[in-house]
Amino acid sequence: MTINANEIFRGGTCMLCKAGLAVGGTSTLARANCPTTAGYIVWAINGITYSLVDADDNVTLSGDTQADLTTCLYLVIISTGGVMTVVKGDEVLTADLASGKEVLHYPAPTDGYCPVGAIKVVTSGATFIPGVTALDAGTVTDTYYDFFCIPSAPMTS
Repeated sequence: MTINANEIFRGGTCMLCKAGLAVGGTSTLARANCPTTAGYIVWAINGITYSLVDADDNVTLSGDTQADLTTCLYLVIISTGGVMTVVKGDEVLTADLASGKEVLHYPAPTDGYCPVGAIKVVTSGATFIPGVTALDAGTVTDTYYDFFCIPSAPMTS
């Protein structure tokens, strides 16, 4: 189903720029570095716009340890005050994802936060401890997705 933003009675929560999610200068952290708005990240929560100067290492990953041989989505969210954090999704076996037995559902954002994007973490050979394990470790494959809003369909690969 498609919803037109002008059909929302009041408010709207979305990103107003490409977040530019990537691994941070500190490899256990990520960063949002908007390439299109002159050094600012811009978003709206409930119809009010906010902005924040780009900075390195501004996304802290958290959540329970991710098991080996699994794939998981970490939803990156931002508050009205510009604090970025993640909501860890459900882990699925990477083999089940590849075979089509499972899909990755985007976790629900924390109320009052705007979804910025997602980080998909695939483990191979070790567990992943959010905020401790380097995102560029040899046992981790990470992929970054920038959002306007959360996609309506789950990720299938």
